Amino acid sequence: MPGRDVILRGGTAALAAAALVVAGCGGERQDANEKDATYRVSVVGAEFPARQQLAEETEMRIVVKNVDDRTIPNLAATIEAAGEGTETVAFGMLTDQPGVSSRSRPVWVVDDGPLSGDTAYANTWALGPLEPGDEQTFSWRVAAVVPGRYDVTYRLAGGLGGEAKVEQADGKPAAGRFTVDISRKPRQARIAADGTIVREPAR
Repeated sequence: MPGRDVILRGGTAALAAAALVVAGCGGERQDANEKDATYRVSVVGAEFPARQQLAEETEMRIVVKNVDDRTIPNLAATIEAAGEGTETVAFGMLTDQPGVSSRSRPVWVVDDGPLSGDTAYANTWALGPLEPGDEQTFSWRVAAVVPGRYDVTYRLAGGLGGEAKVEQADGKPAAGRFTVDISRKPRQARIAADGTIVREPAR
């Protein structure tokens, strides 16, 4: 499906309500005591291979530094489609195929997400407080299952309740975009002279 933007699952009111139910059962809400404030961050690194192949395991990695003089309450990252934000599975898309029970289809299978980063929101992960000068790394291990070109965006926040926000030092949004081409051809491999397996770069 070349040319289609990837459409990723979104944090919905229903999921937020689920978080409230958990809180009512004795658990603490992840956005408890969140204050209305804006914090400054620097995206030290943001990587996701622009060329990938089917079944190839790759990593999306976002490294964030707190350049503010205050502690960020709960650094969070949301992954979604460029300009879409429509709810579907994580790292997935909506299909136009008629008659299906669910229009949501995965583009990547997520093998591992950010450690201890799961939240009540389907496409948002949070890594907890980030003190001034410290860094946090969001990392997802994924494998492509659908060929085509897809646009994936990320945006950062200082919490899950919408009150704590983050921006870059120049005042621009703490967000970014990856454009990825997934080839139909599987990645090639060869055996080197020393007997090791060498995988050719994605094309």
